[in-house]
Amino acid sequence: MLCFRVLRNGRHLTTAGVPDFGVLSTILTWVRRPHDESNACPELTLHVGGSVGREHREHLTWRNVNIRAGDVLTVEVREDLEAEPPRERRVDEEAGLDEVARLQLKKKNLEDWLAEVNEELRERGAA
Repeated sequence: MLCFRVLRNGRHLTTAGVPDFGVLSTILTWVRRPHDESNACPELTLHVGGSVGREHREHLTWRNVNIRAGDVLTVEVREDLEAEPPRERRVDEEAGLDEVARLQLKKKNLEDWLAEVNEELRERGAA
């Protein structure tokens, strides 16, 4: 199995891998937005994750950690290691649904979201 062995400043963070078919990713993200707390303190995170299953409907997370300027990140691509179990597994709520059920779920989610938006508008006196 192909694995990603991830280290920060020479210290082991995780060894991630998926058997057979799937997706494996290591994502370094920096975010600084103009109108929230990230303006003064930008977000710098490392996510090690992936997905497996039919249509990649099960999402896996090995690590999701904050990074600081100066950290040295190493990702080794290895075939001679065993993967650690992911810390988190989440099945997509649409997994196993036919097209009609999937559309009904999307409709319900949109209705819930619209109700939240309408409530916030009422609270702000804009509705």
